Amino acid sequence: MSVSLILLSLAQPAGATAGFDPATPAARFYGRETYTIDEDIQLWNAIERLEDPDRTLFTYEDFNAGLSWPADAAYAPWIADCFGSPTPGSHTSLLHIGPAFNFSDGTPILFVPGAGDNGSRGFITMATRMNNALRPVFALTFAHPHGDVFQQAEQVANAIARIKVLTGKEEVDVVSHSKGGIAAAIYMSNLSDTTWGRADYDGVGTTYREDVRKAVFIAAPLAGVDTIYRWSAGNYAGLDEDAAISPTAWEVYYPYTTGAPTVSTDLSAQDHFPTDGDLFPGQRQLLRRWDDSFALPGESPWLGAYSLQQDWYTTYEGGFGFVSYSSGIDAAIDAGDDVLGTLEASGVHPDIELYLLAGTNTLMPNGTEDYLTELFGEAYVDMATAGVDEWADFVADFVGSSWVDYGIDDDEVRGLVQGKLIIGEISGPSDGLVFVDSALSEAALTRRGAVVVEATTRNLSHLDLLYASPITGQLLIDAGEADPTEDGWMRAVGERYIEADTLGWLEAALADPSTGEGEGEGEGEGEGEGEGEGEGEGEGE
Repeated sequence: MSVSLILLSLAQPAGATAGFDPATPAARFYGRETYTIDEDIQLWNAIERLEDPDRTLFTYEDFNAGLSWPADAAYAPWIADCFGSPTPGSHTSLLHIGPAFNFSDGTPILFVPGAGDNGSRGFITMATRMNNALRPVFALTFAHPHGDVFQQAEQVANAIARIKVLTGKEEVDVVSHSKGGIAAAIYMSNLSDTTWGRADYDGVGTTYREDVRKAVFIAAPLAGVDTIYRWSAGNYAGLDEDAAISPTAWEVYYPYTTGAPTVSTDLSAQDHFPTDGDLFPGQRQLLRRWDDSFALPGESPWLGAYSLQQDWYTTYEGGFGFVSYSSGIDAAIDAGDDVLGTLEASGVHPDIELYLLAGTNTLMPNGTEDYLTELFGEAYVDMATAGVDEWADFVADFVGSSWVDYGIDDDEVRGLVQGKLIIGEISGPSDGLVFVDSALSEAALTRRGAVVVEATTRNLSHLDLLYASPITGQLLIDAGEADPTEDGWMRAVGERYIEADTLGWLEAALADPSTGEGEGEGEGEGEGEGEGEGEGEGEGE
């Protein structure tokens, strides 16, 4: 960090970014911006753009064509319009306000999305469920889909401050998914004695204001991930700087092998390091080694074709491989300031009630591959979307006792062979992206004495955790039975949705004692209208 930046950070009052006014949003949208892209369904009562004047912490992070907010896309309806730019500065965020806000009461709920997500995407089904229960519902959209977690943590603090103004309540419940859980946890851990090793955030980041009642972490990588280092063959997907939507573990690619070093592709913009371009600043902050717990695919011959990972050893440990150079995962963790290590050493405020939810099923609809690559890398997508012949051979080899014990039924095997389903992370128990042990890592949050009220698993994948209920499950079953040859796999997924009922679990977990919530009210109409089932399974958003 430069001397001028350090001096500027010292000049700011510690405890909060100076000048942010929670009483006055920079802009407020009531019109088409609150609807789906076809303006058919109203998703929100209003959307506000919040702007923080600080420039010590907040920056204009790097975008490419693959990361810029689209002008017209169902998965990001009107996001670019509300930001006023497809590449907004990270001092801005969007706060989405629930449709029933004017009639709602009780503890407000803030939904914090993961990487590549936004307030109108992954959480829309859960938000609709809680909106129908007449709770004040809000969702956050960060400016950069893979942004720095400290800048995003400050936007969580800003959103909560704004929600308190809008509702008159002193506390909120925070529900976070995936990478969003790390940003939320940083704010809740940022007490007066916490030192993150970041002069910008330590100087101006908001000290926790004791304004979170309950915090729910869904598939959050609390103990980190090592996906793109573990599944090194996925680095081939990130070679194009302008199109990359996930980071690379390789810093240089040698198309004619490292034996011909004069011909190479510089991957500095899309790697995990901040020099020479930094498209994915938040991803290095999620890294942790997992090779002591689960062997790397490259040394796991039982994985068959999945074990064929290009330069797997040098990618993970560092060095020149056959076609690549990597500094290794340890160097990338250091470049990310070991955020997770500090989080674990600190812990959230002891008065916050904690709930952890992890998925145990690695099967995901094939339509999710673009979104999955935005989360933690495209490590398995090329393999997982192989042709029918390759899948038939693979299934024939591995559909024995190990898969039967895993719980994959005949409909899902058929879906795999058809290419309707893909298999995610299989080198250890996971939800397809995050290891179960990482998502349930209580040690990342409890150092100061906070209590985990419930840590639980559901037989669902990383994204399916956000959609499951008896209603969405029955919709899938009906679709599968209508066309069992093409869509039979939906029956099995639907049955798991009904059994898991994560929407009901969330409603019970967040119940206000005085209202008796959690008894199933609000589920009736609204889930389908909130687009949850269709996007969760059909498009995987």
